[in-house]
Amino acid sequence: MRMILDLFSGGHSVTVVKDEGITSASASSTTDVQKDAEVTLTVTPATNYAIGEYEVLAGGVTVDPATKKFTMGEKDVVIAVKSKKANAYVVTEECMIEVNNAKTVFHANTKVILSKNGVPMDVEVANGGTVIAMSDAVQNLIDANILIPI
Repeated sequence: MRMILDLFSGGHSVTVVKDEGITSASASSTTDVQKDAEVTLTVTPATNYAIGEYEVLAGGVTVDPATKKFTMGEKDVVIAVKSKKANAYVVTEECMIEVNNAKTVFHANTKVILSKNGVPMDVEVANGGTVIAMSDAVQNLIDANILIPI
């Protein structure tokens, strides 16, 4: 009798896959998820990576990137979490970084955009973002969680 009830329970599965730039990715519910249930994804990017996108491979749901949530539909869901190399960071505590051969103080909540090989990728003037080249000193700030990806 139990087998028949399970067949008609209407629940579906949620599978989350990740690429090499994501340390861990999981869903708040993975089995017997009912239609209209809210599912939350928990994703941890690797050092120097950020979440790039949520690609829905099956199930036809839409993941809200701000909340990492979606509403379950009537099919099994498969979501691939893709990473991107992080280049935008926010300063968590005041620090000093050398920019164009001059030491510059960065206050908490300052947005910093890193360039690759010294070639600026982006410049944010409106919000006070500053472009700097990646260096060992900057990498040390990232490793110490003083610069965190956004």
